[in-house]
Amino acid sequence: MGLATWEKLDAGDEKTEETKKESLTIDQVVDKIYKGINIKLLLVFIAATGTNTQTAAQVYMTIFTGFIPYSEWTCVSEKCLNLFAESNYSQAFYTAKPMCTNQLVAGTDFNWTSERTSFSMDWGIYCESESKLSVVSSFFFIGAFIGLVSSTAVFDRFGRKKGAVIGNFIAGIATICATWCPSYEVMLAVRVLQGIGMFMNLTGIYCWAVEFSPTYLRGSLSAFILIMWSVGYVIIVLIGYLIPYWRYIFLVTGALNFVLLIPILFIFPISPRYALVRGREEEAKRILKSFSQVCDNEKALDMDRVELIYTTRVQNFFEQFRDFKEYPSLRKQTLLCFICWFAVAFLFYGFDFGWGKISKDLYTSYLFAALGKVLSFAITIPACHFLGRKRAVQFFLMFGIIFFFLAMTDVQITEEWTLEFAACLVGSIVTSSAYAINYLYTSELAPTTHRGTVMSLSSSCARIGSFSGIYTTLLYDITDRRVPLALFAGMTIVYMVAVSFLNDTTGKNIPETPYDVEVLAGNEKYQPVENGVDKMKLETA
Repeated sequence: MGLATWEKLDAGDEKTEETKKESLTIDQVVDKIYKGINIKLLLVFIAATGTNTQTAAQVYMTIFTGFIPYSEWTCVSEKCLNLFAESNYSQAFYTAKPMCTNQLVAGTDFNWTSERTSFSMDWGIYCESESKLSVVSSFFFIGAFIGLVSSTAVFDRFGRKKGAVIGNFIAGIATICATWCPSYEVMLAVRVLQGIGMFMNLTGIYCWAVEFSPTYLRGSLSAFILIMWSVGYVIIVLIGYLIPYWRYIFLVTGALNFVLLIPILFIFPISPRYALVRGREEEAKRILKSFSQVCDNEKALDMDRVELIYTTRVQNFFEQFRDFKEYPSLRKQTLLCFICWFAVAFLFYGFDFGWGKISKDLYTSYLFAALGKVLSFAITIPACHFLGRKRAVQFFLMFGIIFFFLAMTDVQITEEWTLEFAACLVGSIVTSSAYAINYLYTSELAPTTHRGTVMSLSSSCARIGSFSGIYTTLLYDITDRRVPLALFAGMTIVYMVAVSFLNDTTGKNIPETPYDVEVLAGNEKYQPVENGVDKMKLETA
């Protein structure tokens, strides 16, 4: 054989080597790209999740824009002055009980003396009409429910990023318009629009971030996203404290929506997982290649030589719902997630709108609660690492039950602190930790093709729990204080039972389709299949 022949064979071998493809799943590609956290990557995730701070800010802003200053008023009528005299001119007279028991009327019997403004004072919301404040707060969750149900189709049809951007625009415009809100009825409409927008944004950004995350970082990233959310809680407490005019609080908060939206709108791409299930492999590769540059790991993979293993899945909203009937494990775990989300949201927001009843100082109590949220989300990182998703949730819920029962005892620790407040603060922290893991847990259980739908519907159930939880604060005024605490303990037990029936997702790959869910759940009728087979059309035994 001549030299020319050998050279030709060598050239052929080199060409074959160059064109050889490496078959990898999206999880394997993402795991190879990440080599650790760097400043550039951290800034990307901070910028991407920045709008989540606005969800917390808009949820809680009615606490500070609609507060009722029951200790800041003075008598102006003869009736009120006579009652004040009967109390021996005690400053303890200027509380809610004398005002409400004697049916004193603002502007006639007394005037507010607070240096801060609130729409409750402007629109006569106090005493018998105090429930209107709870209604205003809870209408946010009616909007959230509407937004999440409608966004199930948006996320899986148009993508996580577009859904998040649309939601942010809706909420931002509504919040700025509230600066000129003329009445209680218009405020209800504003709250609905805020809820629609911000929970579309929160869920879209969460799905986007988790789908960019490698397996070993999902627990940390989930906690990080919710830490950003809790930063918004701290921000609205500070805005409420620093700005004494309720209308300006709405203006500043709404403006922040658009400032924080800039990087998402102009810099960040769509999720590569979403691009794959829509059949856009080359686009997914371009996104992954650019993301490797952010990770300072461009040499990790040659995306031109990677063949992504995936199943194309293009469905409409109604076709997705038929899958819940066809795939039993998908149906079971989704229904259990609904229960978990309802219970944890009931606990989460039942506390968050009740600190004014448990503690006397509005801003101090809510600042402690906000910082407690930051702590609760941060401790989920080591908890998930050492215990796994399922055991970590059960661990936190067990402590929650203990501290809710402990809070029922009457013990005064200091002049400002009671055992009830301290135990409730710890109980709130541990249930918030469970809430944080719940986001990660659900997103890992749900397949990519249905993740937007499952997350949106689960969060919709949470909004029902949120709406209900807010009204538990009214129980403090009409029943023994142990009743709402017993309700919290009971709801925690329900949550714990539901979690016990879910599979643990720790260290496992994210399912891409309902078929993958059945395989991961150990359903013997469904066996792993190779790339190129349409899993959705396989005949099962």
